[in-house]
Amino acid sequence: MAETVTYSWLAGFVCFVLTMLLLQLYRIVWREDSRGYNLPPGSSGWPLIGETLSFMRGINSISQPRQFIQDREQRYGKIFRTNLFGRSRMIVSVDPEFNKYILQHEGRLVQSSYLRPFRKLIGKYGLLSVYGDLQKKLHGTAVNFLRFERLSVHFMEDIQNLMHSTFAQWQAKGHIHLHHECHQFVLNLMAKQLLDLSPSKETEEIGKAFGDFSKSFVVLPIRIPGTAYWKGLKARDFLMKRIYASIKYRREHPEVVHNDFLGELLKEDLHSEEIIADFVLFLLFAGHETSASTMAFAIKFLTDCPQALRELKAEHNALIKRKGSPRNQNLTWDDYQSLKFTQCVINETHRLANVAPAVFREAIADIKIEGGFVIPKGWSVLVLMNGIHLDDKYHSSPLKFDPWRWQQILENNELYKNPSFMPFGGGLRLCPGMHLAKLELGLFLHHFITKFRWEPLDDDKISYFPVSHLTKGFPIRLHPQEQMND
Repeated sequence: MAETVTYSWLAGFVCFVLTMLLLQLYRIVWREDSRGYNLPPGSSGWPLIGETLSFMRGINSISQPRQFIQDREQRYGKIFRTNLFGRSRMIVSVDPEFNKYILQHEGRLVQSSYLRPFRKLIGKYGLLSVYGDLQKKLHGTAVNFLRFERLSVHFMEDIQNLMHSTFAQWQAKGHIHLHHECHQFVLNLMAKQLLDLSPSKETEEIGKAFGDFSKSFVVLPIRIPGTAYWKGLKARDFLMKRIYASIKYRREHPEVVHNDFLGELLKEDLHSEEIIADFVLFLLFAGHETSASTMAFAIKFLTDCPQALRELKAEHNALIKRKGSPRNQNLTWDDYQSLKFTQCVINETHRLANVAPAVFREAIADIKIEGGFVIPKGWSVLVLMNGIHLDDKYHSSPLKFDPWRWQQILENNELYKNPSFMPFGGGLRLCPGMHLAKLELGLFLHHFITKFRWEPLDDDKISYFPVSHLTKGFPIRLHPQEQMND
Protein backbone atom coordinates (compact mmCIF):
# COMPACT_ATOMS: atom_id res chain seq x y z
CA MET A 1 0.00 0.00 0.00
CA ALA A 2 2.78 2.39 0.98
CA GLU A 3 4.63 1.49 -2.23
CA THR A 4 1.50 2.28 -4.29
CA VAL A 5 1.13 5.66 -2.60
CA THR A 6 4.81 6.40 -3.22
CA TYR A 7 4.52 5.57 -6.93
CA SER A 8 1.32 7.62 -7.25
CA TRP A 9 2.98 10.59 -5.58
CA LEU A 10 6.06 10.21 -7.80
CA ALA A 11 3.92 10.02 -10.96
CA GLY A 12 1.99 13.10 -9.90
CA PHE A 13 5.20 14.98 -9.15
CA VAL A 14 6.69 14.06 -12.56
CA CYS A 15 3.51 15.25 -14.32
CA PHE A 16 3.64 18.51 -12.34
CA VAL A 17 7.28 19.13 -13.24
CA LEU A 18 6.68 18.34 -16.93
CA THR A 19 3.67 20.66 -16.99
CA MET A 20 5.70 23.50 -15.45
CA LEU A 21 8.54 22.93 -17.92
CA LEU A 22 6.11 23.02 -20.85
CA LEU A 23 4.53 26.19 -19.50
CA GLN A 24 7.93 27.82 -19.14
CA LEU A 25 8.99 26.71 -22.62
CA TYR A 26 5.71 28.05 -24.02
CA ARG A 27 6.25 31.44 -22.37
CA ILE A 28 9.85 31.64 -23.60
CA VAL A 29 8.91 30.76 -27.18
CA TRP A 30 6.01 33.19 -27.13
CA ARG A 31 8.20 36.02 -25.79
CA GLU A 32 10.88 35.33 -28.39
CA ASP A 33 8.33 35.29 -31.17
CA SER A 34 6.74 38.51 -29.96
CA ARG A 35 9.86 40.49 -29.04
CA GLY A 36 10.18 43.79 -30.89
CA TYR A 37 6.84 43.49 -32.75
CA ASN A 38 3.58 45.31 -32.26
CA LEU A 39 1.43 42.23 -32.76
CA PRO A 40 -2.27 42.37 -33.57
CA PRO A 41 -4.39 42.06 -30.41
CA GLY A 42 -5.62 38.65 -29.37
CA SER A 43 -5.17 35.79 -26.94
CA SER A 44 -2.90 32.76 -26.91
CA GLY A 45 -5.44 30.76 -24.87
CA TRP A 46 -4.32 27.67 -22.99
CA PRO A 47 -0.76 26.36 -23.26
CA LEU A 48 -0.30 24.03 -26.22
CA ILE A 49 -3.98 23.66 -27.19
CA GLY A 50 -4.52 27.42 -27.32
CA GLU A 51 -8.06 28.29 -28.38
CA THR A 52 -8.56 25.22 -30.57
CA LEU A 53 -11.41 23.76 -28.51
CA SER A 54 -13.30 27.06 -28.48
CA PHE A 55 -12.78 27.40 -32.23
CA MET A 56 -14.09 23.89 -32.95
CA ARG A 57 -17.02 24.32 -30.58
CA GLY A 58 -17.94 27.57 -32.33
CA ILE A 59 -17.92 26.31 -35.92
CA ASN A 60 -19.74 23.13 -34.86
CA SER A 61 -22.72 25.24 -33.80
CA ILE A 62 -25.51 24.87 -36.36
CA SER A 63 -27.29 28.03 -35.21
CA GLN A 64 -24.21 30.22 -34.59
CA PRO A 65 -21.24 28.96 -36.65
CA ARG A 66 -19.52 32.37 -36.35
CA GLN A 67 -19.62 32.48 -32.54
CA PHE A 68 -15.86 32.08 -32.01
CA ILE A 69 -15.08 34.64 -34.71
CA GLN A 70 -17.76 37.07 -33.58
CA ASP A 71 -16.60 37.07 -29.96
CA ARG A 72 -13.01 37.85 -30.92
CA GLU A 73 -13.90 40.31 -33.63
CA GLN A 74 -15.86 42.35 -31.08
CA ARG A 75 -12.89 42.29 -28.70
CA TYR A 76 -9.94 42.62 -31.06
CA GLY A 77 -11.14 43.53 -34.55
CA LYS A 78 -11.24 41.72 -37.90
CA ILE A 79 -7.57 40.66 -37.70
CA PHE A 80 -6.54 39.05 -34.44
CA ARG A 81 -3.91 36.83 -32.88
CA THR A 82 -4.71 33.35 -31.57
CA ASN A 83 -3.31 29.85 -31.05
CA LEU A 84 -4.95 27.06 -33.08
CA PHE A 85 -4.06 23.48 -34.02
CA GLY A 86 -0.71 23.63 -32.25
CA ARG A 87 0.30 26.84 -34.01
CA SER A 88 0.95 29.41 -31.31
CA ARG A 89 2.01 32.03 -33.85
CA MET A 90 -1.22 32.48 -35.77
CA ILE A 91 -3.18 35.42 -37.11
CA VAL A 92 -6.82 35.01 -38.15
CA SER A 93 -8.40 37.39 -40.64
CA VAL A 94 -12.06 37.98 -41.42
CA ASP A 95 -11.27 41.27 -43.16
CA PRO A 96 -12.32 40.98 -46.85
CA GLU A 97 -9.84 43.54 -48.18
CA PHE A 98 -6.93 42.14 -46.17
CA ASN A 99 -7.79 38.59 -47.25
CA LYS A 100 -7.76 39.68 -50.88
CA TYR A 101 -4.43 41.45 -50.30
CA ILE A 102 -2.89 38.34 -48.72
CA LEU A 103 -4.06 36.01 -51.49
CA GLN A 104 -2.78 38.38 -54.17
CA HIS A 105 0.69 38.50 -52.60
CA GLU A 106 1.47 34.80 -52.78
CA GLY A 107 5.22 34.37 -53.23
CA ARG A 108 6.00 37.93 -52.14
CA LEU A 109 4.57 38.30 -48.64
CA VAL A 110 3.13 34.84 -47.96
CA GLN A 111 3.26 31.25 -49.13
CA SER A 112 0.91 28.31 -48.78
CA SER A 113 1.42 26.60 -45.43
CA TYR A 114 -0.41 23.54 -44.11
CA LEU A 115 0.31 21.23 -41.19
CA ARG A 116 2.73 18.37 -41.84
CA PRO A 117 0.11 15.58 -41.42
CA PHE A 118 -2.01 17.32 -44.07
CA ARG A 119 0.96 17.57 -46.44
CA LYS A 120 1.72 13.86 -45.92
CA LEU A 121 -1.73 13.09 -47.25
CA ILE A 122 -1.82 15.39 -50.27
CA GLY A 123 1.78 14.61 -51.15
CA LYS A 124 4.97 16.53 -51.73
CA TYR A 125 3.75 17.75 -55.11
CA GLY A 126 0.05 18.33 -54.46
CA LEU A 127 -0.88 21.84 -55.56
CA LEU A 128 -1.17 23.06 -51.97
CA SER A 129 2.35 21.85 -51.17
CA VAL A 130 4.39 23.36 -54.01
CA TYR A 131 5.78 26.86 -54.37
CA GLY A 132 7.42 29.18 -56.87
CA ASP A 133 7.95 28.19 -60.49
CA LEU A 134 6.71 24.62 -60.02
CA GLN A 135 3.44 25.84 -58.53
CA LYS A 136 2.96 28.27 -61.42
CA LYS A 137 3.68 25.56 -64.00
CA LEU A 138 1.35 22.99 -62.43
CA HIS A 139 -1.39 25.54 -61.83
CA GLY A 140 -1.04 26.74 -65.42
CA THR A 141 -1.27 23.17 -66.70
CA ALA A 142 -4.52 22.62 -64.80
CA VAL A 143 -5.96 25.94 -66.01
CA ASN A 144 -5.05 25.08 -69.61
CA PHE A 145 -6.70 21.65 -69.34
CA LEU A 146 -9.88 23.33 -68.06
CA ARG A 147 -9.85 26.08 -70.69
CA PHE A 148 -13.08 27.41 -72.18
CA GLU A 149 -12.81 25.43 -75.42
CA ARG A 150 -12.66 22.15 -73.51
CA LEU A 151 -15.33 23.07 -70.97
CA SER A 152 -17.82 24.31 -73.56
CA VAL A 153 -17.57 21.18 -75.73
CA HIS A 154 -15.97 18.07 -74.21
CA PHE A 155 -16.90 18.62 -70.56
CA MET A 156 -20.45 19.74 -71.44
CA GLU A 157 -21.04 16.50 -73.31
CA ASP A 158 -19.24 14.16 -70.90
CA ILE A 159 -20.90 15.59 -67.78
CA GLN A 160 -24.41 15.31 -69.21
CA ASN A 161 -23.96 11.86 -70.72
CA LEU A 162 -22.76 10.57 -67.36
CA MET A 163 -25.68 12.30 -65.64
CA HIS A 164 -28.21 10.49 -67.84
CA SER A 165 -26.82 7.05 -66.99
CA THR A 166 -26.29 7.90 -63.31
CA PHE A 167 -29.77 9.38 -62.83
CA ALA A 168 -31.30 6.27 -64.41
CA GLN A 169 -29.55 4.21 -61.73
CA TRP A 170 -30.79 6.56 -59.00
CA GLN A 171 -34.35 6.30 -60.31
CA ALA A 172 -34.14 2.51 -60.25
CA LYS A 173 -33.05 2.61 -56.60
CA GLY A 174 -36.00 4.81 -55.63
CA HIS A 175 -34.36 6.28 -52.55
CA ILE A 176 -30.76 7.39 -52.12
CA HIS A 177 -28.38 9.19 -49.78
CA LEU A 178 -27.77 12.11 -52.10
CA HIS A 179 -24.44 13.20 -50.63
CA HIS A 180 -22.87 9.77 -51.10
CA GLU A 181 -24.29 9.31 -54.59
CA CYS A 182 -23.02 12.73 -55.68
CA HIS A 183 -19.54 11.78 -54.48
CA GLN A 184 -19.46 8.67 -56.65
CA PHE A 185 -20.93 10.53 -59.62
CA VAL A 186 -18.35 13.34 -59.57
CA LEU A 187 -15.53 10.90 -58.88
CA ASN A 188 -16.57 8.92 -61.97
CA LEU A 189 -16.52 12.14 -63.96
CA MET A 190 -13.07 13.19 -62.74
CA ALA A 191 -11.66 9.66 -63.15
CA LYS A 192 -12.76 9.79 -66.79
CA GLN A 193 -11.28 13.24 -67.42
CA LEU A 194 -8.01 12.66 -65.56
CA LEU A 195 -7.34 8.93 -66.05
CA ASP A 196 -9.71 7.89 -68.86
CA LEU A 197 -11.51 5.46 -66.52
CA SER A 198 -15.15 4.60 -67.18
CA PRO A 199 -17.51 3.76 -64.29
CA SER A 200 -16.70 0.23 -63.16
CA LYS A 201 -15.81 -1.93 -60.18
CA GLU A 202 -12.43 -0.22 -60.23
CA THR A 203 -13.89 3.27 -59.87
CA GLU A 204 -16.09 1.99 -57.03
CA GLU A 205 -12.95 0.78 -55.23
CA ILE A 206 -11.31 4.14 -55.90
CA GLY A 207 -14.41 5.80 -54.45
CA LYS A 208 -14.17 3.71 -51.27
CA ALA A 209 -10.49 4.59 -50.93
CA PHE A 210 -11.31 8.27 -51.32
CA GLY A 211 -13.89 7.89 -48.56
CA ASP A 212 -11.13 6.92 -46.10
CA PHE A 213 -8.76 9.47 -47.65
CA SER A 214 -11.20 12.38 -47.24
CA LYS A 215 -12.04 11.52 -43.62
CA SER A 216 -8.37 11.58 -42.57
CA PHE A 217 -7.70 15.29 -43.12
CA VAL A 218 -9.40 16.56 -39.99
CA VAL A 219 -8.49 13.96 -37.35
CA LEU A 220 -5.68 13.48 -34.89
CA PRO A 221 -2.63 12.39 -36.95
CA ILE A 222 -2.05 9.13 -35.08
CA ARG A 223 -0.39 6.47 -37.26
CA ILE A 224 -1.75 3.43 -35.44
CA PRO A 225 -3.57 0.68 -37.38
CA GLY A 226 -7.30 1.27 -37.31
CA THR A 227 -7.18 5.04 -36.77
CA ALA A 228 -8.72 7.37 -39.35
CA TYR A 229 -5.34 8.94 -40.16
CA TRP A 230 -3.73 5.53 -40.68
CA LYS A 231 -6.62 4.53 -42.97
CA GLY A 232 -6.12 7.76 -44.90
CA LEU A 233 -2.44 7.04 -45.48
CA LYS A 234 -3.27 3.49 -46.58
CA ALA A 235 -5.89 4.87 -48.96
CA ARG A 236 -3.31 7.27 -50.37
CA ASP A 237 -0.93 4.33 -50.98
CA PHE A 238 -3.69 2.43 -52.81
CA LEU A 239 -4.59 5.43 -54.98
CA MET A 240 -0.96 6.24 -55.81
CA LYS A 241 -0.31 2.61 -56.86
CA ARG A 242 -3.29 2.85 -59.20
CA ILE A 243 -1.97 6.08 -60.76
CA TYR A 244 1.58 4.70 -61.10
CA ALA A 245 0.17 1.57 -62.77
CA SER A 246 -1.61 3.75 -65.30
CA ILE A 247 1.59 5.71 -65.99
CA LYS A 248 3.55 2.49 -66.46
CA TYR A 249 0.96 1.04 -68.86
CA ARG A 250 0.99 4.17 -70.99
CA ARG A 251 4.78 4.27 -71.11
CA GLU A 252 4.76 0.66 -72.34
CA HIS A 253 1.90 1.18 -74.83
CA PRO A 254 2.45 4.58 -76.48
CA GLU A 255 0.31 3.50 -79.43
CA VAL A 256 -2.86 3.68 -77.27
CA VAL A 257 -4.25 7.22 -77.39
CA HIS A 258 -5.84 8.66 -74.23
CA ASN A 259 -7.59 12.02 -74.49
CA ASP A 260 -7.28 12.85 -70.81
CA PHE A 261 -5.24 14.92 -68.36
CA LEU A 262 -2.67 12.21 -67.62
CA GLY A 263 -2.14 11.81 -71.34
CA GLU A 264 -1.39 15.51 -71.72
CA LEU A 265 1.08 15.44 -68.81
CA LEU A 266 2.96 12.47 -70.25
CA LYS A 267 2.96 14.04 -73.71
CA GLU A 268 4.57 17.22 -72.33
CA ASP A 269 7.25 15.10 -70.59
CA LEU A 270 8.19 18.01 -68.31
CA HIS A 271 7.79 16.41 -64.90
CA SER A 272 8.93 13.34 -62.97
CA GLU A 273 6.50 10.49 -62.37
CA GLU A 274 6.33 11.42 -58.67
CA ILE A 275 5.23 14.97 -59.53
CA ILE A 276 2.68 13.70 -62.06
CA ALA A 277 1.22 11.11 -59.66
CA ASP A 278 0.91 13.56 -56.75
CA PHE A 279 -0.59 16.18 -59.05
CA VAL A 280 -3.20 13.81 -60.49
CA LEU A 281 -4.14 12.52 -57.02
CA PHE A 282 -4.61 16.06 -55.74
CA LEU A 283 -6.82 17.00 -58.70
CA LEU A 284 -8.88 13.83 -58.27
CA PHE A 285 -9.45 14.70 -54.61
CA ALA A 286 -10.05 18.43 -55.00
CA GLY A 287 -12.06 17.97 -58.19
CA HIS A 288 -14.66 15.66 -56.70
CA GLU A 289 -14.82 16.36 -52.96
CA THR A 290 -16.03 19.97 -53.09
CA SER A 291 -18.25 19.66 -56.18
CA ALA A 292 -20.07 16.61 -54.84
CA SER A 293 -20.77 18.30 -51.51
CA THR A 294 -21.99 21.46 -53.22
CA MET A 295 -24.48 19.49 -55.36
CA ALA A 296 -26.01 17.86 -52.28
CA PHE A 297 -26.13 21.19 -50.45
CA ALA A 298 -27.89 22.86 -53.40
CA ILE A 299 -30.73 20.32 -53.37
CA LYS A 300 -31.00 20.57 -49.59
CA PHE A 301 -31.20 24.38 -49.73
CA LEU A 302 -33.79 24.29 -52.53
CA THR A 303 -35.86 21.73 -50.62
CA ASP A 304 -35.97 24.11 -47.66
CA CYS A 305 -36.80 27.10 -49.89
CA PRO A 306 -39.83 26.18 -52.08
CA GLN A 307 -40.01 29.67 -53.59
CA ALA A 308 -36.47 29.38 -54.97
CA LEU A 309 -37.18 25.87 -56.26
CA ARG A 310 -40.32 27.06 -58.08
CA GLU A 311 -38.45 29.92 -59.74
CA LEU A 312 -35.58 27.64 -60.71
CA LYS A 313 -37.96 25.07 -62.22
CA ALA A 314 -39.76 27.80 -64.15
CA GLU A 315 -36.48 28.98 -65.65
CA HIS A 316 -35.45 25.50 -66.76
CA ASN A 317 -38.88 24.53 -68.07
CA ALA A 318 -38.99 27.78 -70.06
CA LEU A 319 -35.63 26.90 -71.62
CA ILE A 320 -36.89 23.45 -72.62
CA LYS A 321 -40.00 24.97 -74.21
CA ARG A 322 -37.93 27.55 -76.12
CA LYS A 323 -35.69 24.83 -77.48
CA GLY A 324 -38.67 22.62 -78.33
CA SER A 325 -36.60 19.62 -77.29
CA PRO A 326 -37.09 16.61 -75.01
CA ARG A 327 -36.45 17.19 -71.34
CA ASN A 328 -33.38 14.95 -71.29
CA GLN A 329 -31.63 16.61 -74.23
CA ASN A 330 -28.18 17.98 -73.49
CA LEU A 331 -27.76 21.71 -72.93
CA THR A 332 -25.31 23.77 -74.95
CA TRP A 333 -22.89 26.30 -73.48
CA ASP A 334 -25.20 29.13 -74.60
CA ASP A 335 -28.13 27.43 -72.86
CA TYR A 336 -26.12 27.23 -69.65
CA GLN A 337 -25.10 30.89 -69.89
CA SER A 338 -28.72 31.96 -70.38
CA LEU A 339 -29.83 30.55 -67.01
CA LYS A 340 -29.56 33.74 -64.94
CA PHE A 341 -31.43 32.63 -61.82
CA THR A 342 -29.46 29.38 -61.87
CA GLN A 343 -26.28 31.45 -61.58
CA CYS A 344 -27.77 33.11 -58.50
CA VAL A 345 -28.51 29.69 -56.98
CA ILE A 346 -24.95 28.54 -57.74
CA ASN A 347 -23.41 31.57 -56.02
CA GLU A 348 -25.71 31.36 -53.01
CA THR A 349 -24.97 27.66 -52.59
CA HIS A 350 -21.23 28.32 -52.60
CA ARG A 351 -21.65 31.17 -50.09
CA LEU A 352 -23.79 29.26 -47.62
CA ALA A 353 -22.22 25.80 -47.97
CA ASN A 354 -18.61 26.95 -47.54
CA VAL A 355 -17.15 23.64 -48.66
CA ALA A 356 -13.69 25.30 -48.86
CA PRO A 357 -13.93 27.51 -45.76
CA ALA A 358 -10.35 28.69 -45.23
CA VAL A 359 -6.77 28.76 -46.47
CA PHE A 360 -3.49 28.74 -44.55
CA ARG A 361 -0.61 31.03 -45.42
CA GLU A 362 2.76 31.69 -43.81
CA ALA A 363 4.36 35.14 -43.78
CA ILE A 364 7.71 35.07 -45.63
CA ALA A 365 8.28 38.73 -44.78
CA ASP A 366 7.05 41.07 -42.06
CA ILE A 367 3.57 42.33 -42.99
CA LYS A 368 2.45 45.76 -41.82
CA ILE A 369 -1.28 46.15 -41.31
CA GLU A 370 -3.68 48.91 -40.33
CA GLY A 371 -3.30 50.24 -36.80
CA GLY A 372 0.49 50.04 -36.80
CA PHE A 373 0.49 46.29 -36.16
CA VAL A 374 2.93 43.83 -37.72
CA ILE A 375 2.57 40.16 -38.63
CA PRO A 376 6.14 38.85 -38.21
CA LYS A 377 7.86 36.66 -40.76
CA GLY A 378 7.24 33.00 -39.96
CA TRP A 379 3.77 33.53 -38.49
CA SER A 380 0.74 31.72 -39.89
CA VAL A 381 -2.19 33.60 -41.40
CA LEU A 382 -5.56 31.85 -41.47
CA VAL A 383 -7.78 33.45 -44.11
CA LEU A 384 -11.34 32.57 -43.09
CA MET A 385 -13.68 32.88 -46.06
CA ASN A 386 -16.60 31.33 -44.20
CA GLY A 387 -16.21 33.92 -41.45
CA ILE A 388 -17.04 36.54 -44.09
CA HIS A 389 -19.59 34.55 -46.09
CA LEU A 390 -21.69 34.14 -42.92
CA ASP A 391 -21.22 37.72 -41.67
CA ASP A 392 -24.34 39.91 -41.66
CA LYS A 393 -22.20 43.00 -42.30
CA TYR A 394 -21.67 41.75 -45.86
CA HIS A 395 -24.60 39.38 -46.44
CA SER A 396 -27.95 40.16 -44.82
CA SER A 397 -29.58 37.25 -42.96
CA PRO A 398 -26.43 35.21 -43.67
CA LEU A 399 -27.83 31.82 -42.59
CA LYS A 400 -30.80 32.20 -44.94
CA PHE A 401 -30.70 30.72 -48.45
CA ASP A 402 -31.46 33.78 -50.59
CA PRO A 403 -30.43 33.45 -54.27
CA TRP A 404 -32.09 36.76 -55.12
CA ARG A 405 -29.32 38.63 -53.28
CA TRP A 406 -27.08 37.98 -56.32
CA GLN A 407 -29.37 39.29 -59.06
CA GLN A 408 -28.23 42.91 -58.99
CA ILE A 409 -24.60 41.95 -58.46
CA LEU A 410 -24.63 39.71 -61.54
CA GLU A 411 -26.52 42.26 -63.65
CA ASN A 412 -23.87 44.86 -62.80
CA ASN A 413 -21.05 42.37 -63.47
CA GLU A 414 -19.66 42.98 -59.98
CA LEU A 415 -19.26 39.40 -58.76
CA TYR A 416 -15.47 39.20 -59.01
CA LYS A 417 -14.98 42.71 -57.64
CA ASN A 418 -16.48 41.66 -54.33
CA PRO A 419 -13.86 40.56 -51.74
CA SER A 420 -16.62 39.46 -49.35
CA PHE A 421 -17.32 36.50 -51.67
CA MET A 422 -14.29 34.31 -52.38
CA PRO A 423 -15.39 30.66 -52.41
CA PHE A 424 -12.56 29.72 -54.79
CA GLY A 425 -9.73 31.61 -53.11
CA GLY A 426 -7.74 34.12 -55.12
CA GLY A 427 -4.39 35.24 -56.46
CA LEU A 428 -1.91 32.76 -57.91
CA ARG A 429 -3.73 29.91 -56.18
CA LEU A 430 -7.21 30.73 -57.45
CA CYS A 431 -8.93 27.36 -57.87
CA PRO A 432 -8.18 26.23 -61.45
CA GLY A 433 -11.44 24.28 -61.48
CA MET A 434 -13.65 27.25 -60.57
CA HIS A 435 -15.55 27.39 -63.87
CA LEU A 436 -15.81 23.60 -64.05
CA ALA A 437 -17.32 23.50 -60.54
CA LYS A 438 -19.96 26.06 -61.52
CA LEU A 439 -20.69 24.25 -64.78
CA GLU A 440 -21.10 20.89 -63.02
CA LEU A 441 -23.54 22.38 -60.53
CA GLY A 442 -25.54 24.23 -63.19
CA LEU A 443 -25.93 21.14 -65.37
CA PHE A 444 -26.70 18.98 -62.33
CA LEU A 445 -29.48 21.34 -61.26
CA HIS A 446 -31.00 21.37 -64.75
CA HIS A 447 -31.18 17.63 -65.20
CA PHE A 448 -32.05 16.80 -61.58
CA ILE A 449 -34.99 19.19 -61.16
CA THR A 450 -36.43 18.48 -64.63
CA LYS A 451 -36.17 14.70 -64.18
CA PHE A 452 -37.15 14.23 -60.53
CA ARG A 453 -39.47 15.23 -57.78
CA TRP A 454 -38.15 14.23 -54.35
CA GLU A 455 -38.98 14.15 -50.69
CA PRO A 456 -36.60 14.04 -47.70
CA LEU A 457 -36.68 10.81 -45.71
CA ASP A 458 -35.20 12.36 -42.58
CA ASP A 459 -34.72 15.74 -40.96
CA ASP A 460 -31.15 16.52 -41.99
CA LYS A 461 -28.96 19.33 -40.65
CA ILE A 462 -25.94 21.22 -41.88
CA SER A 463 -22.75 21.09 -39.81
CA TYR A 464 -19.65 23.16 -40.49
CA PHE A 465 -17.33 20.89 -38.49
CA PRO A 466 -14.91 19.40 -39.24
CA VAL A 467 -15.86 20.44 -42.77
CA SER A 468 -19.22 21.47 -44.20
CA HIS A 469 -21.47 18.44 -44.51
CA LEU A 470 -25.02 17.17 -44.20
CA THR A 471 -25.10 15.19 -40.98
CA LYS A 472 -27.19 12.31 -42.41
CA GLY A 473 -26.10 12.50 -46.04
CA PHE A 474 -29.52 13.87 -47.08
CA PRO A 475 -31.59 10.70 -47.69
CA ILE A 476 -34.36 11.33 -50.24
CA ARG A 477 -37.02 9.40 -52.15
CA LEU A 478 -37.08 10.08 -55.88
CA HIS A 479 -40.11 10.24 -58.18
CA PRO A 480 -40.05 10.77 -61.95
CA GLN A 481 -41.06 14.26 -63.01
CA GLU A 482 -44.30 13.93 -64.97
CA GLN A 483 -45.38 17.47 -65.77
CA MET A 484 -43.45 20.37 -67.25
CA ASN A 485 -45.11 22.72 -64.78
CA ASP A 486 -44.37 20.64 -61.65
